[in-house]
Parts: sequence; structure tokens; C-alpha cells
Amino acid sequence: MNVLRRTAPATLLVAALALGGCQNKAHERITVLERTNHDLTMRLNQAQGQLNSEQQSRSELDRQLRAAQGEIDALNRQLAEVPPQQPAAPGWTDTPSGAMIAIDSSVLFAPGKDTLRPEAQRTLEGIVSALSGEYADKDIFVFGHTDNQPIKKSGWQDNWQLSSQRALAVVRYLQSHGIAPDRLVASGCAEYRPRAENNSPANRAQNRRVSIFVVDKTLQLGRPTP
Repeated sequence: MNVLRRTAPATLLVAALALGGCQNKAHERITVLERTNHDLTMRLNQAQGQLNSEQQSRSELDRQLRAAQGEIDALNRQLAEVPPQQPAAPGWTDTPSGAMIAIDSSVLFAPGKDTLRPEAQRTLEGIVSALSGEYADKDIFVFGHTDNQPIKKSGWQDNWQLSSQRALAVVRYLQSHGIAPDRLVASGCAEYRPRAENNSPANRAQNRRVSIFVVDKTLQLGRPTP
């Protein structure tokens, strides 16, 4: 009996110590779990924030994409409403805003002169026909061109004057044959817009010409702004 009395407190002490150790371990375990839970919660919040940001970015990109698609659709509708460009009349060359034709000065004028040759009429009749037909809705720009040889005996001040007078002679012919004057513009370019280098008789002959451009009136070139 005495033995049992002596061992009972010792057993209780061991049990108490064991229980205390378990409680400490449980507390440490809870602490670890709480720390882990806190870390995971922080990571989850960060991930959620990043997801929200990416969703906003995607929404903005979707909005920009829809806006760009709307602009493309509008441009396609505008393009569909533009009538197709008609092929150039015989002898004419297509340009982005219309067409052009170049006539060698020797066909229209004697050297150093601004009076139209009698035989120039056949060529200009074809021009009038195109300007009254295929290009009836176009503005008309007539440019005179020379080579780079200086004026000597012809009486002109310089190539500016000669090229301008030749362009004006063609414009007057066109007006006298029914082309409305408000469609016509005359201009001289002298030698400054050559077709080829002015380094041989053949090249200089190419540069002596009158060029006629027809352009859309919608460009309002030289016209007052409405």
C-alpha cells in the first residue's frame, strides 16, 4: 500500500509532463498552421489582385479591338461607296487622281513659237473629245515644258515665259472648242520638270512638251474652299 502511495504522485507528474508536452506541440503546430494560413491568404490576395488587373487590361484591349474593328468597317463602307476608276482614254495615262497626256511641242508649235501649227488641230480635236466625254467631270491643268537651252533669238524673256505662253495657247484652243473656262488652268514649268536629262538633242526633244492633267474636282485644286 505504501508503495502505491509513493508511486501515485510520480505517475501523475509524468502524466502531467506528457500532457504539457503534447499541449506545447499542439500550440506550435497551431502557430505553424496559422502562419502558413496567413502566407497562403496573402498569396491568394496577391493572385486575386493580379487576376483583377489582367481582367481589366483584357477588357481595355477588347474595347480597343472593338473600336479598331469599327473604324475598319467604316472605312470599308466608304471604300465600297467609291466608284471604280475608269480606264484611261486612248493615249492617256492613269494617275492617282485622274489621267494625263503629254504632247511633243514639235507637234503643236514651231521652234521658239507659241502659235499653234495648223496640223496641231487633229491632235487637239482628240483631246477635246476626251475632255468632253470620259473626263467631262474633271478639272484640267495644262503645263508647258521646255528644254534647258537658253532663249536667244525668239524674243522671249526666258523659258518660263515661253512655256507659260504655250500652255496658254492650248488652254485658249480648248476654251474656244467648248471646254468650260472654269475647268482650265494654264501653267509654265520652263525646264525644271524634265522627262530626261538635258544632255543630248534626243533627250531635249523629249523635254519640250505640253502635258495635260485631268483631276477630280473634289480635290479643289486652285478652287476657293466652300
